[in-house]
Amino acid sequence: MDESEVKDVVETEKETSEPNSVAESYIENDSLVIVLKSELEKIALNKNFTIEKKPIQNRHVDNLVDTIITRTFENTKFTSYKATNEEWIYKAKIENSEFALNDFIKVGTKKYVVEKSLAKEIQNGILKIGNLEQTSVFNLIFKFGILKLIEYDGYVD
Repeated sequence: MDESEVKDVVETEKETSEPNSVAESYIENDSLVIVLKSELEKIALNKNFTIEKKPIQNRHVDNLVDTIITRTFENTKFTSYKATNEEWIYKAKIENSEFALNDFIKVGTKKYVVEKSLAKEIQNGILKIGNLEQTSVFNLIFKFGILKLIEYDGYVD
């Protein structure tokens, strides 16, 4: 991924119940989100995952049953919604270093490496990367200067 794909950077303020608001690092970039979601889908195919399936009634079509699929491996968990012909990951939590979203976004990476690769300072140990509609958001959570957790929240209707 080259630098031109990461140009749309937006600073936001996160409202809290406290009198002072906390600055939040946020990148709004549809292209980057598409690439990261594509990598999530590739990771989901890994044979190390234990798969659990649960039937669920389709909300739009009577007499049609879809499936909620949960994939787990150690400290990593993906949840997806599978219809007849398509599947969408709508939640992910990655805490294993063997699952990388790209060369720089992987558990165990130093914060300054991620900051430099995305040309973005990370405040308060959290970087959010989302699309314009915020229907797909990646949360990169750092502790002691190291990426410890990657969360993904996506929208499925």
